[in-house]
Amino acid sequence: MKLCKSVLIIILTAVLSSCSSQTNSAEPTPIPTPDIGTDVQVGKYLEVTAPNGWNSFKTNEPISLEIRNISKNQITSGPDLGARIFVRTEKEWIEVINKENYQHELLVLEPTENYDPLKTVATFILPDLPDYSVKTYIRIYVVGNLMENGNETTEVGSYIDLELKP
Repeated sequence: MKLCKSVLIIILTAVLSSCSSQTNSAEPTPIPTPDIGTDVQVGKYLEVTAPNGWNSFKTNEPISLEIRNISKNQITSGPDLGARIFVRTEKEWIEVINKENYQHELLVLEPTENYDPLKTVATFILPDLPDYSVKTYIRIYVVGNLMENGNETTEVGSYIDLELKP
């Protein structure tokens, strides 16, 4: 009986100590996602990654992205993949310019159920940040046109959140 009480006290102590008060949360207040006028659904149409081996995640260096079409249809996009970059401030997301230059060509992303490097697209993004000397949180959207029966039907997209350091 004494062993059961001891075990119960240990379990209760572990459970109660693992709980934290919501009022002491260190997380910043949520900021609404920018509305870019596109059907943006992470994990539905496009998968956007910033591979560690390709990036330093420094504020003054380009960001390499790998984009994969995870829908069931082809997706077409411009050479910049419709990239739009936002910087997080304390109160909102502010859009910044992409300083990278691209060749003019239409990209076609073929659907792929499993990862196939031959069916991914890589691109570089170079955000024009307001201050390169501070840690910056950015959100990069990529956008394309969903193809159905050979016609562009719906503009779709996804995004990735990254932390850049000086």
